[in-house]
Amino acid sequence: MSDIVYLLGAGANQLVTDWDGLRPPLSCNFFQMALQSEKFSDESYTDRLTTVYDYISRYWKKSINDLRNTPFNLEDFFTFLQLQIYETNPTEDSVRYSELSTIEFLLKSFLAEYLSDLELFARRSDVMREFGAVIYREQPTVVTLNYDCILEALVESASGINTTIPQSLSGEYDISAEISDEELWYSHFNWNRPLAYGIQFDEVQLERAGLSTYVEGSRFYSHPDNKLYPWKILKLHGSLNWFRYMPFRKYPPVNPSDEQLPKEKLEEVLLIQGRWWFIAPPDLRGWLLDPLIITPVLYKSQFYEHRVFSNTWRQAHNELSTCKRLAVVGYSFAPTDFYVRKLFLDAFCEKPPEELIIVNPETSVVQIAKDLTHFSKPVLVCRDLEEYLRLYAT
Repeated sequence: MSDIVYLLGAGANQLVTDWDGLRPPLSCNFFQMALQSEKFSDESYTDRLTTVYDYISRYWKKSINDLRNTPFNLEDFFTFLQLQIYETNPTEDSVRYSELSTIEFLLKSFLAEYLSDLELFARRSDVMREFGAVIYREQPTVVTLNYDCILEALVESASGINTTIPQSLSGEYDISAEISDEELWYSHFNWNRPLAYGIQFDEVQLERAGLSTYVEGSRFYSHPDNKLYPWKILKLHGSLNWFRYMPFRKYPPVNPSDEQLPKEKLEEVLLIQGRWWFIAPPDLRGWLLDPLIITPVLYKSQFYEHRVFSNTWRQAHNELSTCKRLAVVGYSFAPTDFYVRKLFLDAFCEKPPEELIIVNPETSVVQIAKDLTHFSKPVLVCRDLEEYLRLYAT
């Protein structure tokens, strides 16, 4: 258990900017950010998302230009769509069900592609790099509501390049050779991402440069140097590098035996560096992949039953209930985040943290956090990460 726990929301990433000078989106301005970017405002992308924009136009009477210039709540969109899917019987109205499911998947892929691009810009901010160094030095538990891998990129950078390279990776490398045991522990950075999430994956992409290399999770985690880190990044709503197989192929199979995905594969959870392009999901061995993320819908209970989320939320409860210092960064405890509020009330019902820090320009968050943690002492409040790092970070 860690004495220090950070709770991160979308506001924690607001110092990251892309080539267009745009910040990571919040729920209320996702379309504004995306449609101001050169990539996603291009006609090729807006045409690809025609069904999504037509759906918004039909029910909210907003054009693409409206979305570019005025707020539109992404949670409202996902929840409305979720309710319509629930109300549609796939047997009795398969066409309607397919249309709604396609819109939902396009929207999810749009969100995932936009957020995944931002990882490339994580290190552009001096403050964010310093925050990554603080996380690496303090080794706290991080509980985050963010899907992106910005924090992971920052911690990797802070850990430095791993200069101890296995002999089998030196010189000329035979890509057809079986992965040796000495390669299993090696990561390009000193901090190895697959060991950081508090859970084991069924298949893992090795964190090294060059050709993507995958190993079975049972073999990866059985290596004596690949034990899960005691300090964790617990991603309550999933992550853009967590995937599960979809029963659909991207390309026709070479062998007829590959036309169907084995049923047990559908239950697996993969840790890979997936890349979206043109709103198309990644694939592995020809099979399309679905990111294991909980989209911003109001009704989330069905998702929390998945073993990855039930495990992660249980660990978050344990870490919060025993922490001494709690720092809430860029998270505002929205009224619709019932499960996070319940998590806090459950975790702190016996004992509040000894210190409470709020990093947020919205001062109204302070009282909400105090109520949910039963904290009665003075709270340290910082407007942003720069102020927090200057005043408090050790």
